[in-house]
Amino acid sequence: MSFFVDVVTEDSFYENLTLGVVKILENSPCVRNVRIERRNGCELGAINSWEQRHCCALPEDVRNFYASIDGFLLQWNLEIAGEEFSIGRMEIGSLSSLKRYVGKDRQTGSVSAQDSSGTQTGSELQEDVMFSGDSRDCKLFEIGQCFPGPENGKIYLTYRSKQEQDSPSIWLHHDGSWYHLADNFTAYFRMMLAHLGLPLWQCCAAGLPLFTWVQQAYFLVGPHLLPSTVEPTETVSASLWNNGPINVLDPAIFKAKDGKQRNTRKK
Repeated sequence: MSFFVDVVTEDSFYENLTLGVVKILENSPCVRNVRIERRNGCELGAINSWEQRHCCALPEDVRNFYASIDGFLLQWNLEIAGEEFSIGRMEIGSLSSLKRYVGKDRQTGSVSAQDSSGTQTGSELQEDVMFSGDSRDCKLFEIGQCFPGPENGKIYLTYRSKQEQDSPSIWLHHDGSWYHLADNFTAYFRMMLAHLGLPLWQCCAAGLPLFTWVQQAYFLVGPHLLPSTVEPTETVSASLWNNGPINVLDPAIFKAKDGKQRNTRKK
């Protein structure tokens, strides 16, 4: 169900934006200090300027997002043996950080090399899928990084060709390879909430192996997110995470009545 309002309180805005995930995290026996960085929306002129500078139109859901809030950051700590660790992080970069990425091969326009047997490697095959058609038409803009460190992967809003200018998808660049995460920004934002901002959740969603300590964090907070995990039946986590939270992100929450962007939220 969608709804339209002229002005909403700041608390209501963030509750709608996060689909109640904050309360879910706060009810977890191991999670502490859930916090959201509150930000104002971008001016329409700043969004138009970005599009002109990059000769690229942002899709409607991304425009509405930045008109409502200039990036998103939610963090939480995990308590283990009485000590807290900064583990959870959900983040979308600000508009100013949405900068274009051009890899070495994309700059030169060179064709992927083949191995000595004449066959392409798995990484090269993924590059062919990623950069279908003329690679010069492909534009990538970094919207986030894998936590706990960018060396574990970066996330890109990806225009793969001129034909896809109106519908960019979201891809993960990890260890030299590309992995498709979502068909659009709204789907990616929903995935981020559903994975609770756990470490390397993008890698988990792509089916990549996780470090042992990361798997332990999943067992404590969201065991249902591990594809190979047998869900526990006799623990507190089992009752809290039975089948996992089911959330649907309605992009209409970024809109205001009569098509106007909501830049102001009343406290």
